[in-house]
Amino acid sequence: MAGCGLPAGALRDPSVVAWVRTHGIAVNACGDDELELARAGGVRSAQVVLRCGPVTETIRRAVGLGVVHFVVSTERHVDVLAACAKQKMYVYLDDRGPAVIGERRLEIVGIHCDVDDSGGSLEWGAAAERLLCRIKLMRTCGLPLTRISLAGGSVATWLAGGRQELTAIASAVDDALDQGCNRWRLPRPAVALALLGA
Repeated sequence: MAGCGLPAGALRDPSVVAWVRTHGIAVNACGDDELELARAGGVRSAQVVLRCGPVTETIRRAVGLGVVHFVVSTERHVDVLAACAKQKMYVYLDDRGPAVIGERRLEIVGIHCDVDDSGGSLEWGAAAERLLCRIKLMRTCGLPLTRISLAGGSVATWLAGGRQELTAIASAVDDALDQGCNRWRLPRPAVALALLGA
């Protein structure tokens, strides 16, 4: 029920590229340069998640390259994505982003949050709980979201073998999901954990 992702900037290391391709790890891209890094590394379009930014042409380019997973944070992102979608697009709403209801070409699958992990693993648990609260609210609007995505920290933690820190993050998120799902009577969502910095 959990997946992981790396920022596209980590693909500058050939051993990371090989690992990503072999294991089907998600790659988070934030712009044209990072889309190009993923393409040049032979990462399948299905593994790429575009975090939509201010340049809407990047959204169109990603769709043209076959990317189908997106994180949107503004209504403009939703409009551009819906206008250029040729197939079903799978969308995470940023936790501060718009509510999207009734857009048939976009399948809203979950909520995303960037985690300020300066407070350690507790911040990851608090972020997971905030997302569950938003999922509960969205369900009252008829949008049954089934996934959450959390991103924070740096690649160095994972690649340098920060096992203790990673275990603490996973435990904090797991505990928050147990408590939040019980409190709000929600089915347990699938979880994606990703890094922000290369």
